[in-house]
Amino acid sequence: MEEIKKIISEFLKAEAEASDASVKPNLEDYNKKLNFMNSFCVEELHNKFGLVSQNKLKNDEFYERWKDKNSARTRHIYKISQYKDDKYGDVYVAYVSERNPDDEIFLYGECLFVTSIDSELKIIKNYTFGEDRGKDKFVANQGLKDISFKTLKKPINIERYLEPVDDEDGMEHYSKDI
Repeated sequence: MEEIKKIISEFLKAEAEASDASVKPNLEDYNKKLNFMNSFCVEELHNKFGLVSQNKLKNDEFYERWKDKNSARTRHIYKISQYKDDKYGDVYVAYVSERNPDDEIFLYGECLFVTSIDSELKIIKNYTFGEDRGKDKFVANQGLKDISFKTLKKPINIERYLEPVDDEDGMEHYSKDI
């Protein structure tokens, strides 16, 4: 489980770095960081986390508006659950915060499915937690189509790291053995 947490942490760090680079007038640096972020994912998830490759700079006003922006904070990892899947073997579901989380308010945001593809750990699916906050389920899934919450059975291992204490629905989900 420690290896999965490490991969997820590296992906989340790469995501924050790509986000920071997206508001700087350096296309080569931004696209390089985005490509590195995408390297953690199957192709179906490339450019699916709110960041897409760019082939031209935005206008000067855009960069001026963001020049004093604080660096993006890496998402929090709340919980990782391990499952056995008939097709993919070990599948891990990491529950994380929203992008650029507040360090004082802990809310669920998304979950990432991770498994080994061609002997390399990859993020294969992404879900968002709730619609307009207040929903208690994961929606808007992206990634591989042949795996989902419905195809996964009961988890065989769960590690909890941080409670989403400011999110009633998230806290309820966090407490479940799923």
